[in-house]
Amino acid sequence: MTRRRHSLGWRAGNGFGPALTATIAGILAAPGAGWAQTAPQAAAETGGLQEIVVTATRHEESLSRVPLSVTALTQDSIDIRGIKDFQDVARFTPGVNIDNSGTNNISIRGIASTAGAGTTGIYIDDTPIQMRALAFNPDDALPKTFDVERVEVLRGPQGTLFGAGSEGGTVRYITVQPSLSKFSMYSRSEVSYTQGGEGNYEVGVAAGGPVVDGVFGLRGSVWVRRDGGWIDRVNPETLAVEDSKANSESSALVRLAGLWQMNEQWSMTPSIYYQYRMRNDVSSFTGQNHWVAVNSLSDPGSDRYVSANPTPRDEPDKFYLPALKIEGDLGKVKFISNTSYYNRTNITGYDGTLYNLGFYQSLLNSDCGGTPCYPGFDPANYPLLDANGVHLPASVAGYRAPASVENHQQNLVQELRLQSNDPGSKLTWTTGLFFSENRQSYLEQIYDPMADNFFMNLAGMSAGDFFTGCAVPIDANGNCATGFQPVPLLSNGDSYLLHTDAKDTQYAIYGEGTYAFDEQWKLTLGARFSRTKFTNDTLTAGPQLFVPGAQTQSVEQSENSFTPKVSLSYQLDPKNLFYATYAKGFRPGGGNNPVPYAACAADFDNFHLTAAPATFNSDTVQSYEIGAKNNFENRVRLATSVYYIRWNNIQQTVVPPICQISWISNLGTAVAKGADLQAEIIVTPGLTLEVAAGYTDARYTKDSKIAPDADPVVHDGDAIVGQSGQPAPPFTGSVGLEYKFNVGDRDSFVRLDYEYQGAPKWLGAAQDPATVQFNQWNYTLGATSFFTLRGGINVGGWEIAAFVDNLFDSHTITNYNFTIAPDNTLFAPGDPRGIPLERDFTFRPRTFGLTFTFRK
Repeated sequence: MTRRRHSLGWRAGNGFGPALTATIAGILAAPGAGWAQTAPQAAAETGGLQEIVVTATRHEESLSRVPLSVTALTQDSIDIRGIKDFQDVARFTPGVNIDNSGTNNISIRGIASTAGAGTTGIYIDDTPIQMRALAFNPDDALPKTFDVERVEVLRGPQGTLFGAGSEGGTVRYITVQPSLSKFSMYSRSEVSYTQGGEGNYEVGVAAGGPVVDGVFGLRGSVWVRRDGGWIDRVNPETLAVEDSKANSESSALVRLAGLWQMNEQWSMTPSIYYQYRMRNDVSSFTGQNHWVAVNSLSDPGSDRYVSANPTPRDEPDKFYLPALKIEGDLGKVKFISNTSYYNRTNITGYDGTLYNLGFYQSLLNSDCGGTPCYPGFDPANYPLLDANGVHLPASVAGYRAPASVENHQQNLVQELRLQSNDPGSKLTWTTGLFFSENRQSYLEQIYDPMADNFFMNLAGMSAGDFFTGCAVPIDANGNCATGFQPVPLLSNGDSYLLHTDAKDTQYAIYGEGTYAFDEQWKLTLGARFSRTKFTNDTLTAGPQLFVPGAQTQSVEQSENSFTPKVSLSYQLDPKNLFYATYAKGFRPGGGNNPVPYAACAADFDNFHLTAAPATFNSDTVQSYEIGAKNNFENRVRLATSVYYIRWNNIQQTVVPPICQISWISNLGTAVAKGADLQAEIIVTPGLTLEVAAGYTDARYTKDSKIAPDADPVVHDGDAIVGQSGQPAPPFTGSVGLEYKFNVGDRDSFVRLDYEYQGAPKWLGAAQDPATVQFNQWNYTLGATSFFTLRGGINVGGWEIAAFVDNLFDSHTITNYNFTIAPDNTLFAPGDPRGIPLERDFTFRPRTFGLTFTFRK
């Protein structure tokens, strides 16, 4: 159940395939023409493209020989691009989008969802860390990119090797492991300044090597970063600044790993990974088209960004991950055991003050059969909240209602794997057993200590007397629900409380093997059988539900799943690979939180329901892909693919437009089809060009209805949307141009990166008037462009680089959300009193800085 997404979070092909490869190659493969997706700096030194080794198939293989769509970024290539986390990784990866408004929801090839289990697998080494959306703000943790060996992004379902949740693909953070023979050191520091904001800094060091040669080694990392704020938070009534540059963020990472070679066959690698992030306040600002009474608080063109959210909201997020890996070399077979425990606490929320003002004013101004429901409410006080901001009478000035959302996650994982250990064998295989127990808890609260004073002054009654069944008209004649007792605030001052405890248990057996018929033809067969069980125990309480006492609901659901894979590859010659793959992915079903009839009676009537469903089922994708990887004279390298994905029984959020207390249902079918292209080109011996482009058409293929005679919840042709509520841009592309040269005898470089996201072509359900989820204030976003310029010089083991992020200071809106809208039928079109308040998101303003990187 994703509660109140409208009020707080609703914002409102063609392709490149193997057939195109020869044409592109003919244009690009001129003498002097390479690729920087792996290591362009090394390419310039050797005169050709550098290869990279990945473990996307659980075996070490050259990226160009893996019949999968994979983007792999090493620490070198991360540093030279200035990548800090997955927000930056997505810019260089075709077919991948990430929500920047707080949820970190990753979409790969258009497969994204507003609810339920995750659609993208996220791994730190061999531990999955993605979380289930139990309600509002399922904010996935995204590890920082410091001291990683590489980040791999696997596009397309990975249900065989990586299991539940990897429907669209998998993101893998591969950490640097200890060495038994060689000491190494890595350091990265940075200082920068954000235009119109504050300074930023970063300090990190990692080192490791043998403690006892050949027997025991250690690797340790320590890293801290502070990103200064650039949005001022003001008092919404006086407009005085209460927190200058409020949206600062601090992060820290500590990792320690050891490697013990117990004997010639067996080794043990214990490790612990800890990451902490504290965001001081949200990064949304009041849009230019709002607060018109004061000529707009924000002026992005002058680097002035202002938030008028009444309630400050810090967002701490921390996790720790101890793990133990045991490996045994048994000759032709290798044994691997991974045991881990992932523990995370994440606190987010929304502005409860703004939510309550929008919600309460809709009740205070309600009509009960031709007469006001609350005669004590003075219509002159309506609206309390609109596009001009907050308008509170003196009697309730300073009203505040803090809200918070706490997500806790504890995931125990045990995996046992056997795999072939002879790379020269015709048959390469992996088989394993997997177990996980993922416990999550969710606590949402609106603390409303001023409620009695608020309602006494505006409605002439206490909060308890106000929140009765008679606040809710349930039919066209204005008849009200009756028989309810007054509902006072909870003893701790809450007006709303939702507490959910959930547990996912998964058992799986899987196997995948590749047989080489000869040097050219290979066949891969894989399958995974999973048994999943989900339990969900929920308690809801508080006067905002209009029901006295607490509501509880316990649900349990078990499912089996089978995810096969078939892939055929043809190695035309050592530099040209072609492949075709069929793969299936799934994510488990789950349970809904109770939706009170008293609060949502009108919505249930519109949906032709008497209650929300208690559970929802798993959904599945079936993917068909054709791809090619081609290398021309080791100066031009291409990776292309075209794909067709059919998504069935989709888990999606249903947001009732009136009560906005939502639930999850399985809403029909969709198709995602498109193409990916990655190109690396050595234009001249010192000049390297990279291109990454993706096109995705991801839409529903038929109407999906809650009831046969109801209007559709999603309409045929509506775009698939993720947590942000926005359709993903169909086209994304990036271009990187890097020039290597010498200054004296010092290696130097200049690099320009450009990222483009096209405007959405299709409406989401909340933007489509044909659906019951339609919200007239939602609009589609425009295209965005983002430039980064970096240049540096090597001095000994140091690389010193200057950079400018957001080179042209773009402030295009990248997302937005609304408060609850006033009753616009009472006002003339365009009158701000009938328009909800909009909060916007955009890029961090232009940032100048220096990075110091050391390697030994």
